[in-house]
Amino acid sequence: MDRPLALLSRYFWEDKNISWIYTNQLDRLISSRSSYYEHYHQPLAALDPKPQREVDDLLFSAVLASESQVDKDMWGWTIRIPMKPWGLFCGVEPEGAVCGRFSMLAREAEEDPVGSFAVQRVIAGSPVRQTSLIPRDISTKYLVEQYFDESEQVPARIAIIGNEAVMALSSPDAAWNLVEKLKEPELLALFHELKQETDSQPTYQNDASLSETAQKIKQQFAAVKGRIVGSMHGQLKFMHEAVYYYGCRCSQDQMRQMIDHLPQSHQDELWQDSNTMEIECPRCGIKHTICR
Repeated sequence: MDRPLALLSRYFWEDKNISWIYTNQLDRLISSRSSYYEHYHQPLAALDPKPQREVDDLLFSAVLASESQVDKDMWGWTIRIPMKPWGLFCGVEPEGAVCGRFSMLAREAEEDPVGSFAVQRVIAGSPVRQTSLIPRDISTKYLVEQYFDESEQVPARIAIIGNEAVMALSSPDAAWNLVEKLKEPELLALFHELKQETDSQPTYQNDASLSETAQKIKQQFAAVKGRIVGSMHGQLKFMHEAVYYYGCRCSQDQMRQMIDHLPQSHQDELWQDSNTMEIECPRCGIKHTICR
């Protein structure tokens, strides 16, 4: 599948012990979502602006959270927004695939207006780690911050403005007072001030002793190699970068295997007299048709 890739970068403010995760390619993540559903010839559910904004903010915040970690985990964010009949899910895979969906949960919201919030993390070869929290806000951005604050004991701040998103994450002995009370525009402005414009400086300098052809080869190699880990960008040290895109690990084969592992009596009940069955992925909502 040909899809846009969104680049995220991680930096470290050594003087203050604060990590930063940044992207200015949120539009590419949204474009890859459209490409994903077009690939399966299925429509993307149309939502009103407010719930759509919460879904998008959860996607953006979840990829920032994933990239903030040195070890790549499998993440699952399941949220029922307080005082709203809105259920949100977002999954992030270690290789950079992110997916999500929105559900109307009117009955659940009526029975329990407080809402719910759970995060699952899976590291290869380790058991599932699940954290359940009581939501303290109706903003998905804030709930991701709440998870880090309460579960990881690491304060975090997130700003999402236009096509940009940035996350500041505390480390031990961090000068966290510099960011904890900043408004979103101020947090993003501080990041840009620290980063300055050194990213635009070339990573390769021409060498007059080399032929023109050799210089072009070295320039191409430098471009592919990308930025050097540990290089300074303003006051920030570049640590890592990765790409993210909208996608899910579900497939027809996976759905078929799920059915095949059921007892025969359950399979017969599901198939009934039909030779085809439609199964909806609970993570992304794509409907897969499998044949008997």
